[in-house]
Amino acid sequence: MKNKINSMLAISGFFLAAVMITACSSDEAETKTTAAASSNQTKPSSKKENTVDYGEASDSVKNKFIKTFSDNCVKRELKTSNNKDVDEPRFQQTCHCIAEHISEDLADVDAEKYLEDHEDTHALQIKFDAGAYFCLQNKPQPKGPHLFGK
Repeated sequence: MKNKINSMLAISGFFLAAVMITACSSDEAETKTTAAASSNQTKPSSKKENTVDYGEASDSVKNKFIKTFSDNCVKRELKTSNNKDVDEPRFQQTCHCIAEHISEDLADVDAEKYLEDHEDTHALQIKFDAGAYFCLQNKPQPKGPHLFGK
């Protein structure tokens, strides 16, 4: 039993030594790689990086987003409304306020996904919740039916 343990320790020791020896490098290799890295930094790379630009959307895209979002919001709210002619102006005002609140810091990617792909991103859902809270917090809610003198 001791022979097996000793041989296993010896084998693992050899593997560890082999890894350590091959992992070490000389100083010459480091100077060559740093010289190559510094020369690559001065040259502009012709290879395009695959990065996503999360920059802010332009004003024209924001205006298009506001109009589209407001229209979709009003249509969605009117589906459940019982008194559409009275509720429509209130919904238009509220939905426009929410759309403007969202578009204050609207990312170009989010606007593109909403306008072209008709897809709500998680960031838009968060901004919608914040905009709804901001626009509806001080508005009086419509009163329900007055039943039995209460």
